[in-house]
Amino acid sequence: MSKTREAIDHLLTTPRIMFDAQAKIILRDCLELYGDVINHLNGSKSHTNPTDVKIWLRATVIKHQTCLNGFKHSNFSQLFGDMLVENNHIASNLSTTYDHRLIQLAEGEATTYANLVVAQDGSGDFSTITEAIQEADNQRIGTERFVIYVKAGIYNEQIIIKRSMTNLMLHGDGIDVTIITNDKNIYDSTLTSNTATVQVWGKGFVAVGITFENTAGPVKQQAIALLSGSDLSVFYKCSFKGYQDTLCLLENRQFFRECDIYGTIDFIFGDASAVLQNCNIYVRTPLPGQQNTITAQGRNNPGSNTGFVIHNSRVIPDPDSTLTDGYALKFLGRPWRDYSRVVYVKCDLDIVIDPAGWLPFRENRTYDRVYYAEYMNKGMGAGTSGRITWLGYHVLTTDMEVNQFSVRNFLLGETWIPETGLPFCSDI
Repeated sequence: MSKTREAIDHLLTTPRIMFDAQAKIILRDCLELYGDVINHLNGSKSHTNPTDVKIWLRATVIKHQTCLNGFKHSNFSQLFGDMLVENNHIASNLSTTYDHRLIQLAEGEATTYANLVVAQDGSGDFSTITEAIQEADNQRIGTERFVIYVKAGIYNEQIIIKRSMTNLMLHGDGIDVTIITNDKNIYDSTLTSNTATVQVWGKGFVAVGITFENTAGPVKQQAIALLSGSDLSVFYKCSFKGYQDTLCLLENRQFFRECDIYGTIDFIFGDASAVLQNCNIYVRTPLPGQQNTITAQGRNNPGSNTGFVIHNSRVIPDPDSTLTDGYALKFLGRPWRDYSRVVYVKCDLDIVIDPAGWLPFRENRTYDRVYYAEYMNKGMGAGTSGRITWLGYHVLTTDMEVNQFSVRNFLLGETWIPETGLPFCSDI
């Protein structure tokens, strides 16, 4: 933490004349990144759970490297180079206090318990979500849950929920009733991360009853509906609509329950520790000559506890698409990074999956470092007899093998999901 503060002090005291316009933008980003690093390290100093500590320390490494990737100045690199050290000091207990107000919110009493209300018809505090988030940033004191109720409507906005905005909740009126939409895409020269209709960075984010949408279409290539780097985040009865790269689960622990995800290529991607439970995954029609790949998980370190667990969910064609059997090859995923990890558990694969199941990511080589697994799936696409023969592919056969991927064990979900008052299943 001392090293991190030194880094921030150094950035703040460096004469601005040293920076060109681009470097000044990167400087602002780095100040926010290192503020988050301090929060992670501070939490790591006094936390009892070693898995949490490892996740937070890994997140600091990512943020540290993100800053270095922007700044190429050798004096910064030298100063930051030894910032992170092994942290074995663990001291306090994890709170599992339930927030009863959130239970009532989950049951539909959003108007009564919301801190702010957004309504396009003038019946709320604001007519846009962006204004409400800005006001929440001004109003709130401390880190208690702050609830913004977003009434029915189509909100054409691009939203960023900052790292400093922790424990924020957006509560809508339901899928396809409260819609946040945009059409940013890389085809029109936007960076992939900046195409996201909504970016969420603040820890403890909760969304209920909202559709996150990117309408750029398949021709415009990568176009994200939601990008989430929020640790301990929960999405309940939400929808994510796009084509390529619809849902970016970038980092940290995330839980999705009873959600709908639509897309064509790599439409669930990133390197978070994520469980998608009781969800519907809708495969849309890609462009001619393209194949469908549902996941592109980006784990690049064998010691990382990241990966995607798709549990008790359904994979089906988008009913509004022209997808037909044989039109495009369909795959459960492809490895975005060497140690990519995805597990399908007790899912209904009600769509024709290519017999190989999994697709190489560009290179034609054997993937022995990935971890891809299937367990007790059913449906027309569930047969495993023709699957790829990579050493990293597994057909799991026992509860003991798959138990490590439960919400209880993979996310340590029993220590934080109950605080939201939202439903979940701890075990496989």
